[in-house]
Amino acid sequence: MFSENESEEIKQLREKAEQLSASLEEVTERERVVREKLQKYELAANGAHDGLWDWDMETGEIFVSDPWKKMLGYEASEISHSMDEWKKLLHPEDNENAIQSFISLLKGEANEYNLEFRLRHKGGGYRWINSRGRVLRDENGKPYRISGSHTDITERKMAEEALIQSEQKYRNLFENSLVGMFRADVRTGTIIEANSKAWEIFGMEPQEGLTLKDFFTNELERENSLKELLRNMIIENHELEVKRWDGALLWVSLSACYYAEEGFLECVLKDISETKKNLLELQKVNFELDNFVYHASHDLRSPLRSILGLINILRIETNEKAKQNVVDMIEGSIKRLDNLVMDLLSMSRNNRVNDPHVSISFINEIHYSFTNFYHVADTKNLEITTIVRQPCPFVSDGTRIRIILNNLISNAIKYRSYSRECSFIRMEVVVNEKEAVMIIEDNGEGISESKLDSIFDMFFRASENSEGSGLGLYIVKNVLEKLNGTIKVESKEDAGTKFTVRVPNSFVYPE
Repeated sequence: MFSENESEEIKQLREKAEQLSASLEEVTERERVVREKLQKYELAANGAHDGLWDWDMETGEIFVSDPWKKMLGYEASEISHSMDEWKKLLHPEDNENAIQSFISLLKGEANEYNLEFRLRHKGGGYRWINSRGRVLRDENGKPYRISGSHTDITERKMAEEALIQSEQKYRNLFENSLVGMFRADVRTGTIIEANSKAWEIFGMEPQEGLTLKDFFTNELERENSLKELLRNMIIENHELEVKRWDGALLWVSLSACYYAEEGFLECVLKDISETKKNLLELQKVNFELDNFVYHASHDLRSPLRSILGLINILRIETNEKAKQNVVDMIEGSIKRLDNLVMDLLSMSRNNRVNDPHVSISFINEIHYSFTNFYHVADTKNLEITTIVRQPCPFVSDGTRIRIILNNLISNAIKYRSYSRECSFIRMEVVVNEKEAVMIIEDNGEGISESKLDSIFDMFFRASENSEGSGLGLYIVKNVLEKLNGTIKVESKEDAGTKFTVRVPNSFVYPE
């Protein structure tokens, strides 16, 4: 039999044994749960798309999941679990930043680790990785564990790079385009963005706060264009006249797209002022060509028909005096025909030939011109005055200068007033280094104010007494355009006419 003390001691030992057994069972159960969770974690880690990693800093144990390795092309057994291995895989350009960011996390300078870097792939090249991680610290703030994930973002990075390159290409095309491009708010018309060519067309440096109203000259045209754009979402090659910032007007071709959701317009603007000018010039040329063919054929046939009629009269006429009169009329018709042909040849030559510029003596040219016409016209009571001030050389196209002088002088002689006791023609030329100014003035028939605007038109005859072709002043105007010269006329009917001609001096002075 046990003593009372011994029985109490055994009882206590039995109780402790029962407690230890219960604790052992609890630990075993907890271990089972932990193993189960660890198995699930490993299964999840190995089955996940992202790679998982974990570093137990107290034991030094590092874990990386199979997907972490596979995204770099490695099998589970082909890569070791160490920081040195990770450092070796880092791209040289990303190495320093990645390691410093990791150290900053461990030092407590950052609570999270979220970084993009490149790791070398087994097959060559690099994969872009987004690495995320969090650190666990004890009560003293010392890190004891860090875990995170790796996500392969190579495709995203490639897409971003492609987008950047695409945007850069678009920006280069936008900025270096040979046509103006701009974007405007559809509600206010405010110009949001414009390329350098658009600002060049607008005639100004880039600035904010401008609207389309600042450049449209016709408000109704602007509103109609906007209505069509809102209705059809697009307009193409609308020809509009716009106003530059300096007030100059120019023609543009406008194409635009309307983006309703964004609320803006994208527009392409092309300066077509030169094209428009050429088109108007072509229309003018076509009109003049039609006019020329009509009048030239009429003026060519008229003296020919007259000659044919006079020849028939000559065949049946027996009176010698009457025959001589018919011959004189035939001669007159032939001379008119010859003058027309000469005018047509002058027109043709002016449009096709550019003779070398030569030194010109105005006193000689004026003398020859007056001599040519003085003896073929009635010059009774005609006073001619010539003043030439030519202190320096004058160089130009000699043939064209003669055409100008011959036409103006012949007109002054032909259309002088025979009713006056004394009629005059005054020719003055002043030459300087820049230009020659020719003024020819007479007190002849003059030109009515209603006809002054038309005297340079093809086949226009300002006088009822005119027997000419109506091409003289038209030829003078075209010749002056070739020489970059100008002509101005002042006239009053029954009082006289004054022409002022300016021609640039092409003489090159030695430096």
